[in-house]
Amino acid sequence: MHALTTNGVRIGVESTFQPGHSFPHRSQYLHVYTIHIKNYNEYPIQLISRHWDITEADGTKKVVDGQGVVGEQPLLDSGGLHSYSSFCVLAFPIGKMSGFYTMIRTDTGEQFNVDIPSFNLVMPDALN
Repeated sequence: MHALTTNGVRIGVESTFQPGHSFPHRSQYLHVYTIHIKNYNEYPIQLISRHWDITEADGTKKVVDGQGVVGEQPLLDSGGLHSYSSFCVLAFPIGKMSGFYTMIRTDTGEQFNVDIPSFNLVMPDALN
């Protein structure tokens, strides 16, 4: 698992290639990733938006911005944990993702960013 703590919030990421939902002959390689968000601050926070930088093996870059994650804007009390899974479809067997979440302190309204660690999306045996 890749993990990073920024501004008192720990983000852990795991990713898995999905061969049963990938179609190499159509240049579609599906990866599922699971994110674990842990609030180590002494105050409650809410995830309000996300920013993803997705890089394909050929260097092509895609940016994805949006509200919340998988249709939610989760609240995390002090010590709270939120986990979710989503997916990314690449045109190549290898790529990577990184980004950040914009959070808000629910007690003061202050916004801040939390970095998502860079992680690889790799089809098994693609690097051999």
